[in-house]
Amino acid sequence: MSLIDNEKDYFLHDFSKSGAESDSPGEFTFPPQPGDDRRPRPRRRGRRILFWIITVAILAAAGAFYVRYFVPHTTETRTRGYITLVEKRGIVFKTFECEMVSESRLADTTRVYSRDMVFSIPTDSLGRLLQTYQSTGRPVTVTTKSYYGTLPWRGATNIILTDIQP
Repeated sequence: MSLIDNEKDYFLHDFSKSGAESDSPGEFTFPPQPGDDRRPRPRRRGRRILFWIITVAILAAAGAFYVRYFVPHTTETRTRGYITLVEKRGIVFKTFECEMVSESRLADTTRVYSRDMVFSIPTDSLGRLLQTYQSTGRPVTVTTKSYYGTLPWRGATNIILTDIQP
């Protein structure tokens, strides 16, 4: 038994060369298989599927955001009542907020007085007009829209005033 190995190591051999280019000319080479002349295509199907999944997720999130904050679920609600409070609130976005007691709640003697109607006023002109009706005892009819979510520049509530009729 010899511990000295003068032969070339089989595991360090470069098999990428063909038999003629190889270091030792009598080595075994695999015969060409059908389709070996084609280059292997990179796998892009997984990337394409991932791209479409991300695209659909972004579009669904954008659609949900649009519906939540920009599509009103109630477009025209008319309420008649008395304006009790109109104030301008906010740190960055100053908006008018209003509280109103509806006539239907005052006329209902079977229920205990519950809560005022609270809504936001989008423009300063409507806010100033409602301040003139505040605590005068004159009823007004307000038309409002209701959204699912609130935006800071639109007000602190999801109910937005659209029109006032004295």
